Amino acid sequence: MRTRKKIVGGLEYYYLEETLRLEKPKVYSLFLGKRIPARGQMDKKKDELLRKIYSDLLGSSMRIYLTGEELIGIEKQRRRYFQKMKRLGKAAQDEKDEIDTVNFVYTTLTTEGVPITKADADLAYKFTGKNIRNVRDENLQVALDMIKGLRYVKESKKGISLNFLLELHKLIMAGYKGKNPGKFRKKQAYIFLKSYEKVEEIRFRPPTSREIENKISKLVEWYNLNVGKLNAVELAAQFHLRFYMIHPFEDGNKRVSRLLLNKAFFDTGYPMLNISKDTQGYFDALIRSVEKKNEQPFVRFVFGQFIKQI
Repeated sequence: MRTRKKIVGGLEYYYLEETLRLEKPKVYSLFLGKRIPARGQMDKKKDELLRKIYSDLLGSSMRIYLTGEELIGIEKQRRRYFQKMKRLGKAAQDEKDEIDTVNFVYTTLTTEGVPITKADADLAYKFTGKNIRNVRDENLQVALDMIKGLRYVKESKKGISLNFLLELHKLIMAGYKGKNPGKFRKKQAYIFLKSYEKVEEIRFRPPTSREIENKISKLVEWYNLNVGKLNAVELAAQFHLRFYMIHPFEDGNKRVSRLLLNKAFFDTGYPMLNISKDTQGYFDALIRSVEKKNEQPFVRFVFGQFIKQI
């Protein structure tokens, strides 16, 4: 922010200004008076101008963990991203969609220990949508199912339902018949951390199988009430985290969580985010929030990845 002096009717007046480079540069201005205020008053004026910018760009969008200034930064990047996409031709847009999808599928599955290659994910992208039967390569089939899940999320209408979650799990876990795709778990779940030295349970245990349907129903209600009200980054991060803490399925919970994070972005007009691109950072932030039952570390990680990637 900067102060600017203007001459009006022969008299000097001061204004506080901020220029944002959105689709085109836009200047926000706040009248200060005949003198520049002292530091304490100037800080209040800066907050007032920040609120003015926030209201103009984000309306009544709620925030919990991120600052107004951070959310303005996110909105600037979102608008620049889509402006850049508009300038691309159809072929270039399709190519970018392919690259983003392949990277998302490759990263998501390899962090789960599925030994696929980029070539597997790329081949799956090219095969998806075609009538393919009897795929013998298990890794290729898993990648195909993940791409189907991502497209299901991207093409779905705004909001979620219980059936939506079950169908999504059924799609991406179709190759794991022994893991009951499309059905909630019937036994207690445990979350383990693996290292070279040992495997140990984290300091958090998901709810019992009897509690799952009630907790998922409440999560569905929370999401549908907050989509379009809570800012997109916090909505996406909290949705991922809360679903993961319920751990409703026997397997595939992290895969579904990452798809749901992007469901929240798609529902609010944001681009896809490959949240586990920084694999270690992702797991560190996720487990820290889960163990401490504190959403802030994971929200801030998602914010940081959005700023880096978009």
